[in-house]
Amino acid sequence: MIIYGKNPVKEALKSKKVRKVFFREQKIFDVGNTPFEIVSKSEFDKKFSKHAQSVAAEVDFRYYDFDEVYEDIVLEENVAVLDKIQDPQNFGAIVRAGHCFGINYFIIPKHGSSSVTPAVFKASAGSIIYSKIVKVTNIAKTLDKLLDAGFFITAADINGKKELSEIKTTKRNCIILGSEGEGIRSNVLKRAHITFKIEMTGKIDSLNVSQSAAITFYHFFKG
Repeated sequence: MIIYGKNPVKEALKSKKVRKVFFREQKIFDVGNTPFEIVSKSEFDKKFSKHAQSVAAEVDFRYYDFDEVYEDIVLEENVAVLDKIQDPQNFGAIVRAGHCFGINYFIIPKHGSSSVTPAVFKASAGSIIYSKIVKVTNIAKTLDKLLDAGFFITAADINGKKELSEIKTTKRNCIILGSEGEGIRSNVLKRAHITFKIEMTGKIDSLNVSQSAAITFYHFFKG
């Protein structure tokens, strides 16, 4: 996968998952022993994004299968389920917030969700390189498995029955966040032990999903 932007590339270099770095016209920072190439302005702009901040990199990235990482997931304190988050900026920002507050696993559906793209990498400020993105065929059935494993399932919903501040955290929490337009699908929402909303004041009725994620993740992080 190709990523771009100074911060994402620098973070990827720290993780040792970079195969090669590409600079536009000149080398702008040290890459250690990682192979790199200086590319002309015209070739770079044609091959990579114009918003690449003059650097791009080829990195090792892969999705994970739920069964593959199940034994590790059940040891986590907090896991996030993203039900059809479609905007790459939101997806990346959610992963960034999760990384800051101790969430390592993000479960997404195979269909109807944003994939991990260079834009998602950039929006995550490179933090996605440390995270595991788990693709599943059926979110509802995956939640059933998490329920069987003893996770307490919570769902962020504008019509939530409780305020976020009222939610008491447990040892294993699963936090569901819904899509920008439709929210959490009904067959997914009904798996939650409790739905919650974020208390706020103002003349608009909701926060952006990535803003909601940051507030929610912090609540579960601080316990």
